[in-house]
Amino acid sequence: MKPIRQVKSLSIAEARWLAYATAGVAGAIGLSSSAEAEIHYSGNVAIKLIGDAQASLPLSNGASLVFQNIFRGSTFLQDFYLSIKGVISGSARPGPIHNWLLDLPLGVNVSAGRFISVAGDPDRGIIFTFFSDGYFQPYYGTRGFVGFRFNTGNGTQYGWARIETKRDINYVAHETIKDYAWGDVGDRIRTGQKSSSGDMVDAVTDSGSVGLLALGAAGLIAWRKRREQTTNKSS
Repeated sequence: MKPIRQVKSLSIAEARWLAYATAGVAGAIGLSSSAEAEIHYSGNVAIKLIGDAQASLPLSNGASLVFQNIFRGSTFLQDFYLSIKGVISGSARPGPIHNWLLDLPLGVNVSAGRFISVAGDPDRGIIFTFFSDGYFQPYYGTRGFVGFRFNTGNGTQYGWARIETKRDINYVAHETIKDYAWGDVGDRIRTGQKSSSGDMVDAVTDSGSVGLLALGAAGLIAWRKRREQTTNKSS
């Protein structure tokens, strides 16, 4: 008769780790999971707009960011707008004046602020208007991030776009969309953030309840060692 092998039961925290690790494997082979989340980064697109020009940048499920530059034949009759198409709702972070979109700095939590609709005409975000009005006005050259959110029917998603506005020697406005990114439903994203994996590693806590999610089984082993060290120190 074979001896009965003793199986050590998992603690609640370890069981949670196993669920996360399983979700990671499922994601790697293309299976859906409630733990799955991703930051979608465009890479360096460097789209330049001047005169009457427009750029449509794809988001999830057929949605798109639309940047529109308008030149009416005069130095100060130049405008630059953002709208979000193909959505149930779309909005962006404004500043305290009018509907001008705020030039956010690097590392800001996009979701932590006020939003105004930019879901399309007549609702659209003013990046600058009449050349000199707006937080991105190109008079002295401005670079920053626009923070936006949208819903295609599955829930709210947040993202950012990095923009540079400047003028040439003839006071004609030039705009460059450097890059952009957005998260899945339920994700939090900061301006300039390009991936979610680094944030998951950074989420490690001393208790180990939610940390090292991106490392799967290896993360569970590391967490167990950390817990053992903490227990030994306290005993």
